[in-house]
Amino acid sequence: MMRRNLIFSLTVFVALVVGLAMGLWLNGVSHSTSTARQSNRLSPQGTANIQAAAAKPKRKVLYWWDPMVGPASISPKPGISSMGMALIPVYAPASGASIPGEVRVDPAMVQDMGIQTQEVTIGPLSRLVRTVGYLRVPAPQRYSVTIRAGGWIGKLYATTNGAVIRKGQKLFTLYSPSIVAAENELIAAQQSLLAARKIGNSGVVRDTRELRTSVEMRLDYLGVSKSQVKKIEHSLRPITFVCFYSPATGYLVDVKVQQKSRIDAGITAMRIENLKSLWLDIYIYENQIPWVHMGQSVTARIAAFPGRTFTGKIIFIDPFESPANHTVAVRIVLDNASHDLRPGMYALADIRTQPVQHAILAPRSAIINTGTGELAFVEVSNGHFDPVTVKTGLTGEHGLVQILSGLGPSQKVLTSGQFAIDVESQLNAIKARFMPKLSAIKPTHDIHKPHTDIPKAKTNSAATKPAAAMPKGMKM
Repeated sequence: MMRRNLIFSLTVFVALVVGLAMGLWLNGVSHSTSTARQSNRLSPQGTANIQAAAAKPKRKVLYWWDPMVGPASISPKPGISSMGMALIPVYAPASGASIPGEVRVDPAMVQDMGIQTQEVTIGPLSRLVRTVGYLRVPAPQRYSVTIRAGGWIGKLYATTNGAVIRKGQKLFTLYSPSIVAAENELIAAQQSLLAARKIGNSGVVRDTRELRTSVEMRLDYLGVSKSQVKKIEHSLRPITFVCFYSPATGYLVDVKVQQKSRIDAGITAMRIENLKSLWLDIYIYENQIPWVHMGQSVTARIAAFPGRTFTGKIIFIDPFESPANHTVAVRIVLDNASHDLRPGMYALADIRTQPVQHAILAPRSAIINTGTGELAFVEVSNGHFDPVTVKTGLTGEHGLVQILSGLGPSQKVLTSGQFAIDVESQLNAIKARFMPKLSAIKPTHDIHKPHTDIPKAKTNSAATKPAAAMPKGMKM
C-alpha cells in the first residue's frame, strides 16, 4: 500500500514539471511570432516614419527639469528629480530671443483659454459715492431759554414737548427777588429824572438819564423784555411776576420746569428748535475722501418718502477722522420748508463726483496686485503678452481705474485669463535667472542622440533561454 502511494506522488510531480516546461515553450513561440509580425508591419511604412523623424531639424535642449518640483530641479543633463520623476527637457525657442517674463500663446489657443483684451482710453473719471447718514437740527436754529436770576415759576404756559411755539409767545412767569430789586432801582432813577427835568438842571438830568440806562441794561440782562421795562417806567410800579417770551418760532423741546417750582440761576428751563432746514450728517471712508469736496451736490432718499429725493450741498467736512470706524463726517443742508423731514431720520445719500476730467483709464480687471506693486499684461502682437509695471490712482465707475504711469492710450491690456498668463510669466522669469548658470556648463545633449549616461535596463537571462520541449503526449 505504501509503495503504491509513493509511485502515485512521483507521477503527479513529474506531470507538474512537464506542464511548467510546456508553458514556457509556448510563451517563447508566441513572443517570436509577434516580433516577426511587428517587423513585417514596420516595413516599408514604419521605415519611412523613422526616416522622416530623423530628417526633422534637431532642437537644442536648454536644460532638464521637473515642473512639479520647480526651478530647484533644473539640471544640465537628464536624470531623476527628488520626487522620483524623470526630468523633462526644455527646448530653445525656434526663432528670436525672449525677454524674461514675456508669454507667447498659440493664437489657436487664445479663445480656448478665454483670453480677452481691452483698449486703454482717455476720458473723464467719475464715480457715484453712496453712503448713509442721519438728520439732525442745525446748531444755529436751536434756542435755549435759560434762567438768569433764581426764583419761582408762577404760571407755566409751555408744558408739552413737541408743541409749536411762535416767536413772542408766552412761556412762563417768574418771581425773582433780584429782578424786583432792579425794578425798584429803575423806578427810583425814573423819578429822579422827572424831578431833574422840573428843576431844569441839565447836569442832573444827564446823570439821572445815565443811571436809568444802566438799570435798563441790567433788567435786559436778567431777561426782562423791553415792553415790560417801559411799562414799569410809565406806571412807576414793579412787576412781581415777570413774563418770559419765546425767542423764536419752532418746536418746544426738553421742558424741565413745572408749575410753582423753584429754579436756580443758570438752569435751562426749555429749548426751542426751528426745523425750516436740517443737517444731514453722512459718513465716508478713507478711500472716498479724495472724491468729496465742498459745495458738491448731494441727493438724499428717505425711507418714509419712497420715490422722493431731497437735494442739498456740502457745507462742512470734518478735519478729523473717527478712530473707531475710520470714517469722516460730511454735513449737508437740506431744505425743510414743508416740515416733512424730522430729526433722527435715516437717509441714503448719493454724491456724484468727477474730480479728473482727462485721465488715462484702464479696466480694473487688467491690474494684478503682486503684494509689492501692480502690473498689467500688454498685448504686443496676437498671442504675445509682455508684463508692464503700472501705478494706479482713483477707481471710478464701470470698472475703470486711473493709470498714473506704465500704460498709454490705445494699448491693449489683458482683462481675462491674466492669472494663468501671470503664472506662466513668473515661471519664465524664474527660469531665465538660471540661464546664465547653465550657459557656463558643457553643451546640453540633443534629444535625437543616445545618452550614454543613462543606464541600460538589465535583461533577464532566464527569459531569453529557449523553453524546454514538452514530452510527446503531455497536455497542459
